[in-house]
Amino acid sequence: MSDLDDFKATYFDECSELLTELEEQFAAISDGERTPDRLNAVFRAIHSIKGGAGAFGFSALVGFAHAYETLLDHVRDGRIDLSDEVSKLCVRANDIVADFVAAAREGQALASDYGQEEKQRFDALCSGDDDGGAPIDDFDIEFVPVMVNLGGDAPAESDSFEAPPLAGATGQWEIHFAPHSELYARANDPLLLFRELATLGELTLRAVLSDVPPLGDFEPHGVYCSWEISLVAPATIEAKILEVFEFVEGNCDLSVVYLGAEALEAAEAAPVAEAAEEVAFPSFGDLAASIAPTPRPEPVIRTEPMTLRATPAPEPTAAHPEAETERRNGVQSIRVDLDKVDRVVNMVGELVITQSMLTQQMDETLRARYQELVRGLEVLAQTTRGLQDSVMAIRAQPVKSVFSRMPRLARELAQKTGKKIRLETIGENTEIDKTVIEQLSDPLTHMIRNSADHGIESPEKRIANGKPDTGVIRLSAEQAGGNILIIVEDDGAGINREKVLQVARDRGVIAPEAQLTDEQIDQLIFAPGFSTADAVSDISGRGVGMDVVLSNIKKIGGSVHVRSWTGRGTRMTLRLPLTLAVLDVMLVKVATSPYVIPLSSIVETIQCSRADFGRAPSGAKVLQVRGEYVQVIDLAIRFELPSDAHENNRFVVLCEAEGSVKVALIVDDIIGQQQVVIKSLEENFERIEGIAGGTILGDGNVALIVDVQGLKSMHLEHRNAA
Repeated sequence: MSDLDDFKATYFDECSELLTELEEQFAAISDGERTPDRLNAVFRAIHSIKGGAGAFGFSALVGFAHAYETLLDHVRDGRIDLSDEVSKLCVRANDIVADFVAAAREGQALASDYGQEEKQRFDALCSGDDDGGAPIDDFDIEFVPVMVNLGGDAPAESDSFEAPPLAGATGQWEIHFAPHSELYARANDPLLLFRELATLGELTLRAVLSDVPPLGDFEPHGVYCSWEISLVAPATIEAKILEVFEFVEGNCDLSVVYLGAEALEAAEAAPVAEAAEEVAFPSFGDLAASIAPTPRPEPVIRTEPMTLRATPAPEPTAAHPEAETERRNGVQSIRVDLDKVDRVVNMVGELVITQSMLTQQMDETLRARYQELVRGLEVLAQTTRGLQDSVMAIRAQPVKSVFSRMPRLARELAQKTGKKIRLETIGENTEIDKTVIEQLSDPLTHMIRNSADHGIESPEKRIANGKPDTGVIRLSAEQAGGNILIIVEDDGAGINREKVLQVARDRGVIAPEAQLTDEQIDQLIFAPGFSTADAVSDISGRGVGMDVVLSNIKKIGGSVHVRSWTGRGTRMTLRLPLTLAVLDVMLVKVATSPYVIPLSSIVETIQCSRADFGRAPSGAKVLQVRGEYVQVIDLAIRFELPSDAHENNRFVVLCEAEGSVKVALIVDDIIGQQQVVIKSLEENFERIEGIAGGTILGDGNVALIVDVQGLKSMHLEHRNAA
């Protein structure tokens, strides 16, 4: 990958963050927070996307972003009211910007008229005032190199920029711009700034090269060029000039002075000086001699005198302390390719296996003889755990990146269904593994669509049932042990179990004579092709939405649980692993094979001789625990393994399958607790019901990880089949 490709990858990563920020800002604006800070944040995000696009030549993106930016500028200045219609137009514009960014990333081109309708609406809204000038692609700037004679004088060349006529009285602005090395290190290009200035008026640039040192003293990363800029523009555009340099504050010396119409008239009346004769570039011999140890005169570079600059450039730190703080804080984070982090995670996993292997080799004799070695292994175990936690923290990201997309989805669903819906989010800063977050968007989208279409009633029905006319969908996230719980809850009508059961029988999802509990009926909504919608719409009706939820969550080792209350609402809970790399487990023995059970699922362990077993009316074996009857699954029977262990010597591992639902697993023996590295079976073999993955133990043997929820579902299917 070339350096340019690296820069592009960084730019597209920044675009993803900026587009997410746009969604968050407009969600807050839609909720009534129409503050200047919100509008400024939106403007900065679009400006940053446009600036990077211009650097890489994404002209279509630049053109649309520039028109959108002009509209936002009018909104910020109060010239256009941020009404609901304008807000909807801006949300649509965000989608178009995202499409342009995606097309640029994939190297594809969108239709030539894509976004033109929105651009025309931008122009129509801005037509009563300054339209912000033409898109920056209309200005082709070409710099003529300044001829420099290292031993004599050289004239300073200048370039002029033509701009559309501006209404109102105009005068002359003098701008001094001297970039620092940090400006270039952050991939900023002065050419883009000059193009922006050219949209404001007639521009004349003069390169100041008086600081260029002899070739022998030249520093590769030094900055020796500054610019004196003359701009013919109205006296009221100082804010627009400062906006051009807004994103390089603290990385340059900047002075902006308005000299008025008199200076412009004086400049036009002054006689034009005859151009000095161009002097050729020095020969290679002259350049070689310039770095020889023999003394040579300092270079003399003649430029136009600075007679128009009235005030010195302000100190950026003193004038903008927050910019200096941002500059210092900016180096505290870096972008790292996720593949590099994954390699570190894999190495930490191997270290965990090695540490476990060394610990298992230490029997009582060795522990008594080599106490220093034992203490060293204990320190190694602590260090390994700390390293693992640190690496997991690097991969962890807040679920806010997914939650921020949902308020807009709820608003669109409310418009399509004619219902009043309010989305509440809780715990959006809860952190979870990045690979898990990437799989959350589709399931959450389908769950919220299901709540809006099937759960929330119409305003008339809600009022008739004594409810507020606005339905509430609550999206929350919390950590529970080694799992993350993501809950989508609504206060709608709940699941119509009679209708669900009838549809399931009609479509052959269950047998006509099958008798199901309320919980089992609720779970039927996840069956492939199942839908209770009377007609197919663009929201639901095809029976694929909730099936997608279940399949995607199972892929990442999670589970889904539904609980509904008639007339009061429905709660859908996603239980997800905190990480997909290292897991705390209980190592158990079934027949002659080792198995591992996630420690976060285990409630308690009981010896079979002390357990209170019984039989349900159906004949199934159950366990009575503190007045509660729990389903029992014998792992030896379920996995068809020959076990010769005596019944009283076996153990019951009481696990939490989903929510408050428990299941009792019978194993032959409990070996102990340890950490294991999760290895996917699907990538190397295929998916197996009841098995969440595999791991390598310290002695080199392979152990399978038990999927408690999967075992419970398998047991239910076997009972129904019987």
